[in-house]
Amino acid sequence: MNDTSATGKYYTLGHLSLFTGLTDRTLRNYLSSGILEGEKINGVWHFTPEQAQALITHPAVRPQIIAKKNALIYDFLLENKRKEQACCIILDLPGLPEKQTMEYFCHAINEGSFQNLEFSFDSVRQTPRIILRGKTEQVLSLVNGYYALQNA
Repeated sequence: MNDTSATGKYYTLGHLSLFTGLTDRTLRNYLSSGILEGEKINGVWHFTPEQAQALITHPAVRPQIIAKKNALIYDFLLENKRKEQACCIILDLPGLPEKQTMEYFCHAINEGSFQNLEFSFDSVRQTPRIILRGKTEQVLSLVNGYYALQNA
């Protein structure tokens, strides 16, 4: 994912892939079919927060995103031969802004040195929902960073 650096208020395919769980290929198919709209700048697709939200809530896309999120949780529960500490955290954040919440986690994950961290973002009745799965230390570091920023 080389195209995941945030440029202004736009998301890239890498960002969309990160918080939907959908592959780059699937997202490009949605671009071709018109389900996903964006602007290509210097060979890189860019999407506004509104375009990202339209993708997440599209009736043809929503079931796939939900299935990916559920698989993230179920796979964690089914794994019974862990070699290191791991955790899976689901955060429902009512009253907090969806856009800023999504931007924080995307930016922090892209700029951080996280390894094998899985992330999912959803909005459930206008409540941001974050799912994080990975090494316990990394997941807790990311969550604590978010709460430190909220309480600053």
